[in-house]
Amino acid sequence: MKFQKHPAKKLVELFRKRPFQGQHPELAKIIFLSSDANYSPEISNHSFFEKILEYQADGVAFWKRYGCHHPFLLESYPFNKTKDGVPFHRNFSKLGLTSAHACHISFLELLDVPTIGNKSEDRELFFDLLSLEHLRYIHSLICSGENKLFFVSRGVLRDMARIKRSLPVFEFLNNNPCRENQYTQTIHKNQIIEIYHFSSTQIHSQIHEISTKIKSIF
Repeated sequence: MKFQKHPAKKLVELFRKRPFQGQHPELAKIIFLSSDANYSPEISNHSFFEKILEYQADGVAFWKRYGCHHPFLLESYPFNKTKDGVPFHRNFSKLGLTSAHACHISFLELLDVPTIGNKSEDRELFFDLLSLEHLRYIHSLICSGENKLFFVSRGVLRDMARIKRSLPVFEFLNNNPCRENQYTQTIHKNQIIEIYHFSSTQIHSQIHEISTKIKSIF
């Protein structure tokens, strides 16, 4: 399946208005920064699409209503549960967070549009889809000094390092993509913490660490 912007215009329009999931990033205490929000290409042709739109419109209310943080975890999810963003959210659920945490958690991506396929198939298109306005918004959030935690995978940190070489954002990053140690950086009281990607099996080794870090701030 070719990597590209999701063909569902209704979903793309919602993302343009609300380029995040869960709590609004400005109100959240914990932000999980990823590269793109990935969905099955067929999802807009199924009745389950209404659950996706409901979630995108208000992720906090969705979590409280259904008892899970994402529609991919509902038993009624009709598509392959081994791809298209499902492993990410299945592993995320192992953190043991509940709807009581919903108002503190935000999912944010470098792209402000939903996608299909894997960005590794066409990395140049991924960078072409970037919005400077949206990247500046992420930049300002990280520099806001509001005691936020940003959990970011190494792959996303590498993308940010490449972006800062060509666009006027993320100049504060001092990460070396070739380093061996876990990257952390504090910027105006906000903290960036490198983690494994939630779709990777390696994330299982960090679940307890991440969960403990999150719960320590409440």
